[in-house]
Amino acid sequence: ATSEDNAACSEFIKLVKKEIPSLRIVTNVGDVQQGTGSASKLESYKEGASNADVIASALTSLHLHLRARYFVLTTKSSWTSSIAILARVYGFSTDVYVIDIGKNKNSYSDSARRGG
Repeated sequence: ATSEDNAACSEFIKLVKKEIPSLRIVTNVGDVQQGTGSASKLESYKEGASNADVIASALTSLHLHLRARYFVLTTKSSWTSSIAILARVYGFSTDVYVIDIGKNKNSYSDSARRGG
């Protein structure tokens, strides 16, 4: 689980553990940049994180996402749209399911939702 909002992860994990206890959830404990939306400023929400920590955070997030099967995302975020597309093209899951909770209306977000 990763999120653009740090609080969303813990709330989601509690919900899934209650509703679907058999589902395995993997969290990115090294994520230092939730909610920033960009690595251009190399700022993090965790005090003392270095530029290397920020880059590692993005790469480990990508690594985990390419192995995921289920996505709840917003296509208003180009990062999550890219993740859904990359997971289908280069990912390791046989099926990828996407639920879009904040829909954009353009061809890129359409590709994220349907996979092509």
